[in-house]
Amino acid sequence: MEASRWARVAEQKLPSGYEGFYAPGLDLIVLDSRLTDVQRRCVLAHEISHARHRDAGCRCDRWAERRADIEAAAMLISPLEFAYAEAVYDGNIMGMARELNVLPWVISAYREHLHDNPNLVVQ
Repeated sequence: MEASRWARVAEQKLPSGYEGFYAPGLDLIVLDSRLTDVQRRCVLAHEISHARHRDAGCRCDRWAERRADIEAAAMLISPLEFAYAEAVYDGNIMGMARELNVLPWVISAYREHLHDNPNLVVQ
């Protein structure tokens, strides 16, 4: 992921309940400095989507959040990797997430991505 193409990235301790945010006026993505590597990777991809679309403010509308989740999933997972993990873990979200080095919400978002783009399904 090339975050610098869309915004600068900084880390600091954020209030409880916040893992990261995009500040559109500053072209800045801020991530909580306490995130694990997997959390950081997933949250950064989500916030890159917000930066790409110049979404306004934290916790914008549900549509923008859904789009950011789906775009993050597409950035982090390839169709072949997903197909492999799905076969090995028989569709178990937790197993697939561990295998693909992502959070479980990314697996759910990738499934939405596949639903919306049937040409990506590996047979």
